[in-house]
Amino acid sequence: MAVTIKDVAREAGVSVSTVSKVINGHYSISEATAARVRETMRALSYYPNASAQSFARGATQRVVLLTDLERNIAFSNPHMFEIIAGVEEALRRRGYALELRGTDKTDAAGAARDAIARRSADALIVHVSVMSHALSALLTETHFPHMVLGVPGFDSQVCWVDINHVYSGVLAAEHLVKRGYRRIAFVGGRDYDLSSTNRLEGVRRGLKDLNCPLSENMIWLGDSTLADGARMTVRLLEQSPRPDAIVCANNYLALGCVSAIHAAGLKIPGDIGVITFDDNPFSHMTDPPLTAVDIDVRDMGNQAADFLLGIIRHPNKQVQTYITTSNLIERESTARPRRRP
Repeated sequence: MAVTIKDVAREAGVSVSTVSKVINGHYSISEATAARVRETMRALSYYPNASAQSFARGATQRVVLLTDLERNIAFSNPHMFEIIAGVEEALRRRGYALELRGTDKTDAAGAARDAIARRSADALIVHVSVMSHALSALLTETHFPHMVLGVPGFDSQVCWVDINHVYSGVLAAEHLVKRGYRRIAFVGGRDYDLSSTNRLEGVRRGLKDLNCPLSENMIWLGDSTLADGARMTVRLLEQSPRPDAIVCANNYLALGCVSAIHAAGLKIPGDIGVITFDDNPFSHMTDPPLTAVDIDVRDMGNQAADFLLGIIRHPNKQVQTYITTSNLIERESTARPRRRP
């Protein structure tokens, strides 16, 4: 005989309505009770009918995530999948499934319009890489539950969540000054690269507060590539006096920076210190390994999903917030500089 919801309720010592609420991810049930009910369901091999649930609720228990999935995206944006893992983890705890759809800025609005029209999802998550004015207008006009991962590069009323990159820049500046560096330079992405721009602003603030202002001739901006990282570092090393530490806005720039320093016959950190952001595998591959201001992007995904679940319950809720989860991972590349005459 098939196991029923009544069997689950009796075995877990709760009411049938409580089991139903746990199945539907209702927030009125404590996590301890929900965990006990879910464990009982697993022990009894009870599987609720998902189609019937969705029909009864007028909901799908599904969230669609729109993002760029072009070839080699895992290398150009290595943290994206860790964010997605955090999102999926938090949604799964509440009984939601995550569906991943590849798109780009040109087609993202159409993909979102299709999901909304078909009611194939209860909400959308949009990676900022595919955000556009058209998509922003659609989400604002329809009030469809959504969350953007990252701050759009234009004024918008959409809901978004992002890391506080300014704070991360402050951490990098404070660390270098604490280690005795004074002639600090910054190698970053172009003006439209918001994470790089905000990290630069944080470095400026941190150094200014420590009476060690960042000189304009110590700031070089270009493409976020290994080649440009090397090119800009070469120009910095030609200055007199040259910097005694370089802040790199991302790991691609840092790889180029390190190669240029080695090519010039200089030692890290003996002649010059290097610090980067994001502790992805590139940070461990250099010689020496790089000090990094790390961001817990999986936690960012968790929190983004939690915000989204609140928006599903209250579609008019507005969320535009920064999450500060940065921490410094100190390695050999920023050991205290040797004394200079």
